[in-house]
Amino acid sequence: MSGIPPHHHPTRSPPPRTPVTASPADRIAELERENAKLQRINKVLMDRVERSMDFQGGAFSLFQTAIVLEQKIRERTLELERALHKLEDSNRDHARAKELAETMRTRLFEAIESVNEGFALFDSADRLVLCNRKYLSYWPAVAGRIQAGIRFNDLVAMVAAAGAVSEPPPDVWLRERMEHRHDLKGVFLNRLADGRWIQVNERRTRDGGIVGVYTDITVIKREEERRRESEQAEKSALMLLNDQLQQAKAEADRANLSKTRFIAAASHDLLQPLNAARLFVSALADLEQPDANAELVENIDVALASVEDLLSALLDISKLDAGAVTPEVTDFPLRGILAPLATEYAAVAAERGIDLKVVGSGAVVRSDMRLLRRIVQNFLSNALRYVQGGRVVVGCRRVGDGIRIEVWDNGPGIPRDKIAEIFQEFRRLDTPVTKGRDRGMGLGLAIVDRVARMLDHPITVRSEPGRGSVFAVTVPRGTERRAARPASVASRPMANRLAGTSVLVLDNEPAVVAGMEALLRGWACDVVSATSGDQALALLSGMPQPPDLLIADYHLDDGALGVNEVARLRAACGRILPAVIVTANRTPELADEAKAAGCLVLNKPVKPAQLRAVMSGLVG
Repeated sequence: MSGIPPHHHPTRSPPPRTPVTASPADRIAELERENAKLQRINKVLMDRVERSMDFQGGAFSLFQTAIVLEQKIRERTLELERALHKLEDSNRDHARAKELAETMRTRLFEAIESVNEGFALFDSADRLVLCNRKYLSYWPAVAGRIQAGIRFNDLVAMVAAAGAVSEPPPDVWLRERMEHRHDLKGVFLNRLADGRWIQVNERRTRDGGIVGVYTDITVIKREEERRRESEQAEKSALMLLNDQLQQAKAEADRANLSKTRFIAAASHDLLQPLNAARLFVSALADLEQPDANAELVENIDVALASVEDLLSALLDISKLDAGAVTPEVTDFPLRGILAPLATEYAAVAAERGIDLKVVGSGAVVRSDMRLLRRIVQNFLSNALRYVQGGRVVVGCRRVGDGIRIEVWDNGPGIPRDKIAEIFQEFRRLDTPVTKGRDRGMGLGLAIVDRVARMLDHPITVRSEPGRGSVFAVTVPRGTERRAARPASVASRPMANRLAGTSVLVLDNEPAVVAGMEALLRGWACDVVSATSGDQALALLSGMPQPPDLLIADYHLDDGALGVNEVARLRAACGRILPAVIVTANRTPELADEAKAAGCLVLNKPVKPAQLRAVMSGLVG
């Protein structure tokens, strides 16, 4: 009878390992199968021990071996049971984790679905992980084809192909969208085909994916469009209004120019008879008259002078308003203005019992000499008009880079609230001093204001009622130029200087011709007159010798011009005769034309004293 050798133990193979990748249920089934197998083996071994006989004591050894084997099997079984318990715990934990994950996933989806913005999450390979229905609502034409796992570039290509975006064109939009996806800088705007505006904000996640939030900003964009349309409409109101203003300004400019031309023409027509009247009055004044007649002649002269000043002022204002006056800015000494004004107004000041003092100045200024003289002249004439038996002083002060010409008076003064008013047209102050006297027309300071603004010369006024006023104009300094001293005039009295002078007068107005003849003959001149150039040439051919002087009107009949007729008369005489052009036209162009022709210019109405001085200078 054979048996199991003592101390011989059967080889125990280790239980097969459950693959790691097996599910928990599969692992439990495998362990249960292994446990059943071990129990069968144990039962077989126990049976063999009980049936075997060993006369050399082997039975006990086998029994002992069986006991050890049973102990090992029991330990193994316990280990298996513990493993099963752990596995069950693990399964329960896994189930709870799976349940929790599912709960969290559900809550996440609910949270994503509850937001007003579209939401889309892409993984590191730019494949769609999840998105909400709001996101899909932006692409209704392709929403059914947007599934988890779709790549972003395929998604946007599908959107572009479906025409889901209205602008820019699909190919342009696709390129711009991919460029933004690459850079992720700033926001990206989409204008959908249905008119909605979607703003995209995208950020990268920690694992390299991209999360995007899509916000509907249609209300904001429409509000911007309404505001832009409103601004555009307002701008187009403004542009229309500006056009209307431009048209109104153009019409006003045309009307102003027409007014200027009308005033110029009317002034010329008015100045012609006024010039003749002044000439006749001056001729009468030079004759011996009874006292009563002399007073009448003086009153007529004063009245005509007032008319002349008014017409001149109106003409000047119309030209200044129309921009027809162009300043001729040069450097000149102030004495060229101050000295003549002192001489001109000395008699007026003496007549009114006013102490007039003009302080000389060697300063050189930069301005238009004629226009600056008009400013100072108006200051001075106003001061003499409002002062009675007082004092008027004209002087200059250096102020910074300029010279301030001041006219002081101790007249009634001007209330502070009236200073701005006196620079308006036809505004005059009523004071006891001016009642019953020459009050002026209220245009002098209006002209000053316009001229000063055109020359950019600041005007200042200081006044204290009851104590007097100071009117001042500040002029830039100029560069001094040394000029040759003028030749001294003859020392013989002026009254005799023109005696015997031969004068040819050319004017198309018979009244002016008659007045000029009366005036010149009163100065003991030999006068011949003509109303046209041809008549003057005929008279010239009958004269024993050429005249000493030509006096010609600028505007003659049939469009003839005085400067051209003077040139014809000079050519007929064979030499340059001294010539004076008399005109109501005060434009710089005419002055330049006369200067180029070698003629002096006197403006109508001609002042007899000025004419006499000019003639004396030419024939001297």
